[in-house]
Amino acid sequence: MAASGPAGFPRPGGEPILKDVVAYVEVWSSSGVENYSKTFVNQLLGMGAKVSKTFNRNVTHVIFKEGYQSTWDKAQKYGVKLVSVLWVERCRLSGVRVDESLFPAINTNEGLPSLIKKKRKCMQPKDFISRTPENDRRLQKKIEKMASELNIQKTAIDNDIPVLLFEADGSLIYSPTAKIKDQCNAMEKRLQEMKYKRENLSPTFSQMLALNSDPSSSGTCLNTSLNTSQSDESISDVLNTSFDDIWRNCERRKRIESGKVKLDILDDISEGFKDQKIKSPDESKKTRKVKKPTRTLVMTSMPSEKQNIIMQVVDKLKDFSFSCDVCESTTHVVAGEPRRTLNVLLGIARGCWIVSYEWVLWSLEFGHWVSEEPYELSDNFPAASICRLERHLSTAQYQGDLFASQPVMFITAACEPPCAKLRELVQLCGGQVSRSPFTASIYIGPYRGKKQPEIKYLSEKWILDSITQHKICPCENYLMP
Repeated sequence: MAASGPAGFPRPGGEPILKDVVAYVEVWSSSGVENYSKTFVNQLLGMGAKVSKTFNRNVTHVIFKEGYQSTWDKAQKYGVKLVSVLWVERCRLSGVRVDESLFPAINTNEGLPSLIKKKRKCMQPKDFISRTPENDRRLQKKIEKMASELNIQKTAIDNDIPVLLFEADGSLIYSPTAKIKDQCNAMEKRLQEMKYKRENLSPTFSQMLALNSDPSSSGTCLNTSLNTSQSDESISDVLNTSFDDIWRNCERRKRIESGKVKLDILDDISEGFKDQKIKSPDESKKTRKVKKPTRTLVMTSMPSEKQNIIMQVVDKLKDFSFSCDVCESTTHVVAGEPRRTLNVLLGIARGCWIVSYEWVLWSLEFGHWVSEEPYELSDNFPAASICRLERHLSTAQYQGDLFASQPVMFITAACEPPCAKLRELVQLCGGQVSRSPFTASIYIGPYRGKKQPEIKYLSEKWILDSITQHKICPCENYLMP
């Protein structure tokens, strides 16, 4: 039997977990506007399954969540196994193919009349794929055609073959290759001029208004392309003419030609602003003020694909904002794996929920945040449920008392985890930390100075294990050498 590696993927030399599975994935949000299928497709491919883009006769499994009614009916008609997203996650975690009957898919549209069935319209932007000759046959043919025409022209010029040309008036004339070369040079010069003009674009209308309204910019001169036939006097006049003068001259010329007196553009804009209702600062603050969630959620030991799913679920179900580190507003720590990280320990010390990733998946399945207790990692972290209950029963701000009976501690700078995080953990659990080694009775971390017999020199692990087990561990097991 092939052994499976961590996170559900086979070890080198072993067979894939879902070797004989041909899956069709249809996973949507409850509203039917967010498509979550891509993440589960990647997980299935990683476990050796084949994923079909269409529902055909080769499909053996349908991963279904808020999908089309036609997909559900077709799967039942062909006898294809309908499973939920939890089946994919359990196969990945256990490293074996789990029984499909344990994770049946749920169809919320079953029994509804066809007129009120949900419509699917994905609002997520599609992946942008730039057009290149490699992935666009039309563009490739166009480039090949242009290249062949250039080669023909180049061959004609190099071979010095006389050709026939059409003049501007439409007459056909005999032209030697010298004229062709002159026209090529002229075209090259024209392209250079176009490139230069593109790099030195004239100001837009909004920039014109900004220049006209800004007194400091009135002295700024425009760089105007001039003909070589103009005299030096006219060149200097143009270069020394401000933009305001040019603008006024253009306006005056337009009024004379039309014979009508037009309102000044700036007057129109100012009148438009007068008509608008001027809001007070208090009103503008009210309109801009957006109510943000008061509680935060922290992810730890979480791969990027799972983080994307959690962010999409939170964006849909609301009530949470994200934080990188556990803080005062944190109420939930979601762990991808039951590993003891700093965020897990800080979450225990603050009395937060320490839950598994399955809590998010089940919440996605039901369309609302489900109860956290079945997914709490209390087996791995016994102190999690104790501190959470203490925080729930606390009337004021929660403060642990695990290290309250311990003497003053000094945490050295060479500690791992960092000194600041260990100090925060001890203080959250009611301990006292001194920044001076002379007033402390317990030293935490490596210490190279002369050791005093009345002082205990303990490893950082003493703090971490005590918080995890929610009891003071014996100091004898953590003495520093």
